[in-house]
Amino acid sequence: MVLLTQKHALVIGGTGMLSAVSLWLAKMGYKVSVIGRSKQKHHELVKHADNPTLINSLCLDYNNHSILENEVKNAIQLNGPISLVISWLPSMQLLDTVNRLVSQYIDDWKLYQVKGSRRYFIVDLLNVPQNCAHSSIYLGFILEGNQSRWLTNAEMADGVIKSVQDERTESIIGTLHPYEKRPSY
Repeated sequence: MVLLTQKHALVIGGTGMLSAVSLWLAKMGYKVSVIGRSKQKHHELVKHADNPTLINSLCLDYNNHSILENEVKNAIQLNGPISLVISWLPSMQLLDTVNRLVSQYIDDWKLYQVKGSRRYFIVDLLNVPQNCAHSSIYLGFILEGNQSRWLTNAEMADGVIKSVQDERTESIIGTLHPYEKRPSY
């Protein structure tokens, strides 16, 4: 039985760099459905949760369209409508599917789309439903003197949490300029 007062969030990519975001949402009282590929990372996430029952592990490869769709539907049926999605999902087609599913079950919801630095300079073709408040969070880099480095997982997670707390429509974690100073892979 789903408690109607229980808030439900979906974190796509929530066992890796966004694991601290998943744990924070659970601390904030959300039932958190977490999509990630690694069973070991799901196990570690649940182990670190203050209340492990608030973590709903969806261990799957999100590139498998039908499995993703079925698991999101099941999560909604088990835990109620999703009011918040935080997505580190590079595929617009798959995110469109998630958006369509979430929109069917709730009047208003929020999507925080986490994107790599290159995506800042590309027009986003995401189909955002009318009942969705969309926010973009860009992951930049850190300049330290004459050197630059990529963000740590902790810096990324802290920036995403701050963006959600502040309800920003666009955020840049770190910097994107000067872009030619970004670190190499």
